[in-house]
Amino acid sequence: MKKKGNRPTERKIVFDEKTAEPIIIDVEEPSNEVDRLKKTVEIVENHPLTKASDDAREVSKQIMMTRLPGFDDESKRIDKRQRAFKRAFTVIFIVFVVGVLAYTFYKDFFASGREAINWENLKEVLQTSWLYLLLAFIALGLCYVFKGLKLSILCKASTGKFHLKTCFETGIVGHYYNCITPLGAGGQPFEIYHLAKHGVHGGAAAALPIAAFFMNQFAFVGLGVAALVTFNHNSFNLPLDIYQKVQTPYSVIAIIGLLCCLLMPTLVVMFSMLPKVGIKLVHFVMWLGGKLRIVKNPKETTYKTVKSVVSNAKCLKTFAKKPFAFLLCMLVSLLEWMSLCSIAYFCLKTFGFEFPGSSLPLEWVQVFQLVIIVYAAISFIPTPGNSGAADLIFFTLFSAQLLAGFAFTAMFFWRMLSFYAFIVIGFIFTSVRKRIDKRRATATAELDGTFTAENPSGSPSEDN
Repeated sequence: MKKKGNRPTERKIVFDEKTAEPIIIDVEEPSNEVDRLKKTVEIVENHPLTKASDDAREVSKQIMMTRLPGFDDESKRIDKRQRAFKRAFTVIFIVFVVGVLAYTFYKDFFASGREAINWENLKEVLQTSWLYLLLAFIALGLCYVFKGLKLSILCKASTGKFHLKTCFETGIVGHYYNCITPLGAGGQPFEIYHLAKHGVHGGAAAALPIAAFFMNQFAFVGLGVAALVTFNHNSFNLPLDIYQKVQTPYSVIAIIGLLCCLLMPTLVVMFSMLPKVGIKLVHFVMWLGGKLRIVKNPKETTYKTVKSVVSNAKCLKTFAKKPFAFLLCMLVSLLEWMSLCSIAYFCLKTFGFEFPGSSLPLEWVQVFQLVIIVYAAISFIPTPGNSGAADLIFFTLFSAQLLAGFAFTAMFFWRMLSFYAFIVIGFIFTSVRKRIDKRRATATAELDGTFTAENPSGSPSEDN
């Protein structure tokens, strides 16, 4: 709710009669006690004596908090609940991940019924299979390359320039924040900020990360559907024990995960083609969430959701008008997922993994198919990087094909390269980048101060 003149207004969503596009308008609400209190605050803020004070806004805020019944108490209660939830989530997350690591370590080294490896075995394997480990690092590097290339292609289509350096840096930032936020979808705001701060201005900075995210989602869902269809027919002749492990329950959970991944892209496409149907669906979901006490403020949440989805739909519409760039970015998104899944294959091969009777190319396809199903099955786990669930499923699937002790080690290397490496590299990059930007900002401010204070005309002085 916001003010229009002296009266509070409520935002309402209607449709344009000509274009059928959703439009947000303001509807005046009747005057009430809150309205009068807000008017009092406005008078206090605009009073000459109050405006002369540096604490004018704080005074008005205190009046509002004092006069509105329960305003301050409710705000404090919400803050306390949010802090308590964050602490509880962090504790549960740490306990869950440590518990999974402890369980898999014990299972592989002590409870497998086989003689576990020692340091000499590990050293010998790394000396003979170092090439696969190197390929795993190369696959990690390709994830960054394809992410930056995708943003650069979109940037060229939007602004006429590739901005290669900025886009590749943005890819590092995006991977970092995606890994430290739940569900792997928290990097877009930071990507937008980095682009806008380093030369990609206007609507392009906001559009590029959003379009790249949805293309990545479409590519993942496409690969997931293909993997499940071929798995259902066992088109790549997976070993029977692996096939039975994945068939129930992982393949079923993977279908649920893919449906969750399709939710937002489906809304965006629906708003692009059938806006009235899309908005009715959002209204229904938010209404149902309000009834179930899941959504705190259904009207406001509906407004924000529609605004976000309409913005995303416009972004995709813009790039869909450039089919070559759109298709090229979809191809690059597929290559990015192939690189990420290849890390798992090369980590397994480093420690002696093999499917009997499978050639190396077929074996890569088999593992790629399984890893895509794993990613789909854990996609809705609300932990950063799907930690815990990813480790456990990976260990369960591939431990039988590895010597005792190598299954946990392969899983550890896979998680280090496919998840924790993005965090370490991203943290180092963002820390260094912040220092560089700060030094440049300081140098620019000092230079501007010199020209402004000593030479207001801006022309070089004789001393310089």
